[in-house]
This record gives sequence, structure tokens and C-alpha cells, in this order.
Amino acid sequence: MKAVIMAGGEGTRLRPLTSLRPKPMVPIVNQPVMEHILGLVKHHGIEEAVATLAFMPQVIEDYFGDGEEWGMRVTYAVEESPLGTAGSVKNAASALDDTFLVISGDALTDIDLSAVVAFHEAHDGPVTIALKRVPDPLEFGVVITDADGRIERFLEKPSWGQVFSDTINTGIYVLDPTVFDVIPEGEQFDFSSQVFPLLMERGLPLYGFVADGYWCDVGSLDSYVQAHRDVLDGKAMIYVPGARARNDVWFGKGADVDPGAEIGEKVVIGANTKVRRGARLGSYTIIGDNCLVGADTTLEHSVVWNDAFIGARSEVRGAVLCRGVDIRAGAKVSPGAAIGDETMIGHGAVVGNDVQVYPYKRVESGATVTSSLIWESTGPRSIFGTDGVSGLVNIDITPDLAMRVAQAFGSTLPGKAHVVVSRDASRAARMLKRAVVAGLNSTGCNVRDLRVASPAVTRFTTRDTRCLGGVHVCASPRDAQVVELHFYDQGGLDLASWAEKKIERLYFRQEFRRSFFDEVGEILYPPRALEYYSAGLMEALDDGATLCPRCTVVVDMGLSPASFVLPAVVGYWDVELISLRAFVDSERTQIEPAERDLLLGQLARSVDAFQAVIGVSMDATAERITLVTPRGRVLTGDEALHALVSLWCRTDGSGAGIAVPLNASEVVDRIAAEHGRSVLRVGTARRSLSEAAQREGIGFAGSRNGGYIFPAFMAAYDAVMSLGMMLRMLRTLDTDLDAICDDLPASHMRHVPVACPFDRKGAVMREMASAPDASSAQAVEGVRIERDGGWALVLPHPSEGIVDVYAEGADEQDAEDAVRSVVERVRTIIDAS
Repeated sequence: MKAVIMAGGEGTRLRPLTSLRPKPMVPIVNQPVMEHILGLVKHHGIEEAVATLAFMPQVIEDYFGDGEEWGMRVTYAVEESPLGTAGSVKNAASALDDTFLVISGDALTDIDLSAVVAFHEAHDGPVTIALKRVPDPLEFGVVITDADGRIERFLEKPSWGQVFSDTINTGIYVLDPTVFDVIPEGEQFDFSSQVFPLLMERGLPLYGFVADGYWCDVGSLDSYVQAHRDVLDGKAMIYVPGARARNDVWFGKGADVDPGAEIGEKVVIGANTKVRRGARLGSYTIIGDNCLVGADTTLEHSVVWNDAFIGARSEVRGAVLCRGVDIRAGAKVSPGAAIGDETMIGHGAVVGNDVQVYPYKRVESGATVTSSLIWESTGPRSIFGTDGVSGLVNIDITPDLAMRVAQAFGSTLPGKAHVVVSRDASRAARMLKRAVVAGLNSTGCNVRDLRVASPAVTRFTTRDTRCLGGVHVCASPRDAQVVELHFYDQGGLDLASWAEKKIERLYFRQEFRRSFFDEVGEILYPPRALEYYSAGLMEALDDGATLCPRCTVVVDMGLSPASFVLPAVVGYWDVELISLRAFVDSERTQIEPAERDLLLGQLARSVDAFQAVIGVSMDATAERITLVTPRGRVLTGDEALHALVSLWCRTDGSGAGIAVPLNASEVVDRIAAEHGRSVLRVGTARRSLSEAAQREGIGFAGSRNGGYIFPAFMAAYDAVMSLGMMLRMLRTLDTDLDAICDDLPASHMRHVPVACPFDRKGAVMREMASAPDASSAQAVEGVRIERDGGWALVLPHPSEGIVDVYAEGADEQDAEDAVRSVVERVRTIIDAS
């Protein structure tokens, strides 16, 4: 016997689940409905099947192929135009020369097909219909039979006044080929409303077999979710992939669940899915294959399809997330919501009850969505942000994306140009760097591969070896799951905004220069890049005296590439170096905030134990530093900046000015004024500080997060250079860092990020700029508000749905009052929408 699987359903009531696939391909417990049906047919001894296809037939054909993987022979009959249930089966008549089974490919069932076939063989009619008793028959075809099972009457989708039975037509039939005689060729024809009544009019006996098994027409979002509950409750004998553990929890092959995660009852965790520490998976939660559930995430009563990312501290309750959905940290998806394929829900966004978000949408950070998103435009507007090209590895930043961005970058450079490429020690950076190299080579660019190196070495090599650009790939210093691609110009600086826009245009248009067989770029390995960098560093620090004779310095190198450079140069500085974590480790390129605090405590104790003149903690890229005084005081970013400004003003004899970001404390201005120095306030981006540092009359530039620039050497952050300059300035003044900090004026700063949808940022800035207290004196970025004894700054975040509010006051309470007042004004403007 053969089976005909009717798989032409479009499933309009299931959208957005069916927006990109036919209804039979919607997954139930991580397998398409049709795959469950194919397994049921095979279980009852039927090894040949014909699938009738209409909507998106290629999706089904590509998935099942010829059926060999399931131990079956599967063929297909595709409708050129809609033919109805009977017409679609007639379209496959050439393959059906004996009694055959018809079953829906989009209704979940475990009905005993062998019993239905046996009943048909025991009776003399051409048709046997499998019937099922249901409590609510309104959405189905109602059938009434006599005591022998012979059908007496049909009624398709009745009203309650027309209901004369609770037995419904399941769409499972056993048919003799003679039924084809009443089905016209190439016309739309239906079994229940046309074929069966016509056969009964001709006096042919039709029989109904009341089956006891499970049957569910997965026709709506509610029934889709209910079907999963029925499977996990054991009401449906449906195969669940994976190994079953206690409390009815299934683990797919390669699933990785942290011991600190909490797993409820009746949970399915797909193959190769990772669940992080602190995550809570409540009852009736189904997670597909290749998903990542972040730390402290809550999932309950939800269905999550393959390849989804659920960010840390997010909440998903009673929702359906389709394939490749990306839920960012702190977002919430409410009960009844359905999120279509490849949709991104931004940081802190909220999707309301019963909201449907169709595929490929992007919900902005901090947004609240209370109505369905169907037709809105899709796709990112840019790929560059404040940290270059950054995002979650293998979710936002894939090897394909890295290669294409590199192709776009290479296409902006002349043919055969040389580009310096490096990475940090992480495996993710190694993977993406190889994609970058391939992309550059494909445009004809030659790559000078430094392998593992700090950004400072990469910038220096780009600038001093007449290369036309550079690329550094690294993990983010703020989020261990995020990777960054930094692109440099021929001066070793971050690309200018216009250059980024040019790359983005080429990227989105896919207009890349192609190199042919003999034009593909080379990969070169510069043999002495570290030696050249070290020599340049020593020359910049040489003022004719020993840097810090016989002093002890404790440096936590942060598993960074600084360990390749610093031990070699301190010998020339006549410094005794106590090194902590002085190696690179592909297993641990980032640390959690709690561990960072422990490491800083360890550094402070080491400074005290070795009576060191200074302690320095470097970040994972060897760009930024955290300072520890001889008394073990760990300086904040602002305190360290003020100390560096004071040291520079007191030791530099050129009279050069200082550049700082516009959100830096006015303490900088007071220190500079004492020494007759000018202060240039620029934007908060690193590129802004680098450009400022190259201006005539600027000798030092510093950020609030430990990044310092000494343009006499290089207009970029460099932790090794920052340490060397600190030692030189302390030696010049014959003082220590505690004494410098003790003389610093007090500063009282506050910062509050305010969630703000992108479409309200313009209104916020317009209203704040028109306020009477708004100042235009320093209108580099954002809106500055002048106050008695302080100031406030309203600054929209360039890539997230956030408006940052900074404030400085005369004391702690004044700063707190200032930031609270401005935050309230900003939120009032946002809510006015």
C-alpha cells in the first residue's frame, strides 16, 4: 500500500510561523509536522509515499528528498494551480493503482493507521474515513454513521444549530482507485463537499471508522501551542528527539546545560543548544537545535525554534519564536506573542501580549510594541558603530559578513594594496580574521598578517610600513559574547565617517572588486613587527634619562598581547617588573565584572606586598589601563584621567594643550587653567580623540575609560605607552601617584542611560535644545545644559535605543539632583508620543 500525504497547505492562520514555509513544515517538538506523519506512516508498514504539493513546494522537496533518510521512497505531485483536496490526489493518480491511504501532512496524529486499513479491507465500500470525537466540532466536517459504520450524512463546518454529531472527519482516508472516476481532471475538487456526497448519491457505501488516538489540526497559534503541551503531557504518542531524563526533560545530542541553570518539568532542549548559568526554563518549554539561552534568562510555556539567541536577563513567556530569532539582553516577550524568522528584538525592548512580528523585522532597543508588525521596512541601516563593526559572534557577526565587509573595504583601496591584519587570542577572532583575509585577497589586496597582536602594534605597523589600511579583530572588552572588527586608515587611525559610509554602500550593494586567478592577493608574515614597534616606543619615551631607575612596577597584562612587548622593553627602562597573567589564552580572553573586581584586589595587594611605585591593569586589547596607587587605591576612570592631566601639565615643557571628551569633568579645566593649558572638548568616540590629538598644539588626549593618547608616538590608545609615560612623568616630578591624587580637586559625576526608541531621539534632542537652559557653547555632540555649580549633557547613543544623561554637581547630592531632573524631562518627552 502507498500513502498520499497532502502537503499543499499554506497555513494563513498560522502566520507569521508560515510566512517562509508551508504549513506541513512547521515544527512540533523540533521536527516538522510532516516528518511526524511520515514516521507514522512508516511505523504502520507503508514505505512508499506521494506528497501533493502546492505552496512553496521546493521547501518540502529539499527537506525530504527521495525519503531515503527515513527508509522510505517519497515522490511528489506538484499543483500548477489550486486543485482542492480531491483534485490534488487526482493529480497523483498515475502513481496510485491500488488501494491507498490519504493523510494530511499538517495535522498532528498518532491514530492507528493499520486499524483503519484493516477496517476498510473488512468492508465493501470504496472509501473509509477515519473519524474522531471532539468536544468542539464547529471548525471541522461532521459525520454521522449507523451501527455498522456506514456513513449516513456529512456537514462541513456547521454552526451549533446544525451540529448532529461530535465525530469529525480527520482527513485520513483509505480509498480505492475507483474514486478517481468522479474527480474531474485538472479542476478544483474537494473530498468532503463534492466527492463523498457524489459517491453517496450513486449509492456507493462509504464507511467511517471512529479512531481512539490523538488528532489535532494545527491550524492556529493556540492549537499549535496546545499540540506541544499534549505531546509533553503524553496525550499524543509523538516522537521527541533526544534522550529523556527525569521530570520529562529531553536533551538533544550535544546539548550543554550549565549546572547553575534551573530546569522545570516537561522541557525539551534541542541538539547543540547551550543554556547558561542562572537561566530558568519553566514547564512546557521547547527549545530547538543550535540555540543559545543567556545567563539569568527566563523561558516558560514557550516554543523556540532552531538557531535562536535568547540574551542574558531576557524574559520569554507563553510565546513562539521562529527560526533565527534574536532576543537581546533584558528584552521581554509577552504571552501570546509570535516572532517571525530572523527578527531581532533589541536590548530592553518589550513585545506585548498577542503581538505578531513578521519575519526580518528589527525592534529597536527600549521600544514597546503593542500592535503587530507586518509591513514595516526591514534591515539594518548601517554596519559601523562606535566600536567598529560589532555584534554577537555567529549571530550578528558571521564569517560571511566579515568576508563581505573586508571585500567592501578592499574594494575602496587600490589593487595590490597592502593591508595589515591582526587579532586577539580568542578562537572567535581567529575564525573571523581568516574570513577577513579571504575577503581582502579576493579583491586583490595583499595581507600582512601579524597573527596575534595588540591594536597598537597593528596601527603602528600600518602607519610605518606604508600600508594603505589595517584590520584588527577582537572580543569586546565589555561583553564576552561580542566580537569587534576595527578598520584603520593608512595612518593607523579608525576610519573616518565618510570612509565607513563608502564601505557600507559597497557592502549593501554587493559591489566588490573581483580579482581573477593570477590577481588574488598574497598573505605575508612581517618578520620583525614587534621589534620595530618596540624601537619606536623606546624612541618616543627617551628623554635622555633612565625611565624609572630601580623601581618596582606590578602589571596585570590581562591575558593581552602586551605580554609580547612589555617584558622586552622594561629591561631598557631599568624597572623591576612583576607580571600577572602575562600570557595569551584562547580559552579566556574576557572576564566577568565580579572576577575583574577580584583581580583588581589581587593587583592592589601585590602592589603593597612588593612596595611598587604603581600598579597597572591592562584590558584584553592592551589599549586601556586601570591604575592602582602605592597605597593600594584603585582609581576610577575619571580619577585616573585627572591624575594624567595633572602629571602632563606639570611635566610637559611645550605648553601643549589637552583634548578630552565633552562628558569629562570640569576638574580637567581647573587643572589645566592652573598651568596655563588649553582644553579641547571633542566627541565621545575614540576617533574624535585621535583626530584631536593630531591637531597642532595638542600634546595629550585622554578618555574617561582608561584610554590615553600621546601623539608624539601615535594618535591612538596604547597601554604600554601609557605605562611608560606614567613612569617618566612620576620620575620627572620625583613623586608618587598617591601624592598626585591627594592634590586633585573633587569631582561629582552621575550617568544614567534612558531607554528611548530611535523614532523619539530626534524629538528628545529638539525639545532639549530649545530649552532656555540649553547651551550652544560646546555643541560638539548632544545638548549641554548649564546649571549653577555644574552642568548636564543629553547625548543620544549612536547604535542603541538609549539616551545617555550625564551630570556634574557641586557635591554628590547636587549631581544626583541634576541627573534626576534631566532624566525626568527626557522621559516626559519620550512619553509624549
